[in-house]
Amino acid sequence: MKKFYLMAAFAFAALTMNAEIKEMTCAEAAAAALELGENETGTDSVAVTGYITNTNGEISRKQQTFYMDDVKGSGLKTFQAYWANVPDPEKPLNVGDKVILKGLLLHYVSSSGSHQAEIKNGDVVVLESVEVSFDTIPVDACEAIEEGLALNNDEYTEDYFAVTGIVANQPTFNSYSQTTFNLECETATAIFKAYNCAYTDTIALGDEVLVTGKLYNYNGTIEIKNGKVEFLAAGGVVIDTIPVTVSEAVAVGKALEKGAETKDVYVITGYVDSIQSAWSETYGNISFYMTDDMAVHNYDFLAYRVKCDAETAAKIVPGTKVSVTAGIQRYYKEATDELPEKDLVETTSGGILELSTLSAVENVTTTIINDNKRYNVLGTVVDEQYNGVVIMNGKKYIQ
Repeated sequence: MKKFYLMAAFAFAALTMNAEIKEMTCAEAAAAALELGENETGTDSVAVTGYITNTNGEISRKQQTFYMDDVKGSGLKTFQAYWANVPDPEKPLNVGDKVILKGLLLHYVSSSGSHQAEIKNGDVVVLESVEVSFDTIPVDACEAIEEGLALNNDEYTEDYFAVTGIVANQPTFNSYSQTTFNLECETATAIFKAYNCAYTDTIALGDEVLVTGKLYNYNGTIEIKNGKVEFLAAGGVVIDTIPVTVSEAVAVGKALEKGAETKDVYVITGYVDSIQSAWSETYGNISFYMTDDMAVHNYDFLAYRVKCDAETAAKIVPGTKVSVTAGIQRYYKEATDELPEKDLVETTSGGILELSTLSAVENVTTTIINDNKRYNVLGTVVDEQYNGVVIMNGKKYIQ
């Protein structure tokens, strides 16, 4: 234990050797940050010392978010460490730990208008560490949604929950050994989501799982963020799906609130209209627009980041008939000075792809979009010297 405190003292000394780093209490740091302009980052490095009073989730990508105060156990969220770099990625920081947080002050203003004093992506030195053991509250997905809806927006529970349920959509996986998926709830209209939760066993649609962490209310979607997933049983329950055309899928999405997604899983069948994002070797997915009729181009519905291998992706060209099994969401992004408002219906990420038939591309009237330009299909390649021609997937296109 003495060795640990000596190491912490040396680390603190290293921080303070630089005269430009100003030492602050949590209250001083909060006041200084809020004196900055809205969403302005300070230019001088500071070292803020205090006690952790609340943590938001577990470690993710060697970082953790937590709140600090000058009084141990006060529960006050005086100053925020937003995605701070932790000294040991295998050991989460706990409420009661005394830490030094080094970085640049930030006056953050959320889209809802709330103001937060914080340091983003700062470095943490632990001065005093408390050993914490905690019990989890066992609930099913419906009970978790009920508990979570009692929270304010962007608020976590103090307690940890162990949520059991059936995986209700195709999970997505990232390169940090994390997965995101929804859990089925028979009685609630809201959604329970496991978001970027650590996993060891691969999780699939229909599997029974246990998700552990703090509940979080994200704009009415109740989730466990950066928690842990434990595989319990394989595919014991078949998830009901709703077959729809592309036009019907667009209607479902347009009926949603902006930014919302469906609880139900759909099988959307139609033709590939154009490729929005080429196949990614890193993530094994592709994005493309879909239409019911190749003579009527439709850029209102996007099959977003659909999982597939390289061989299947090579067959995804304009005119390919496909079915995508996924949820439907209304993606919405407010306008900025640089970009206009974006309001699009799309599948939830990680949909299951099935090739129905391959249409004869040279016999249909279609277009593709490449490098933000639209091209008409001319047919199979005959004369590659044709003026202005673009060759893709063995077919010839012209702007």
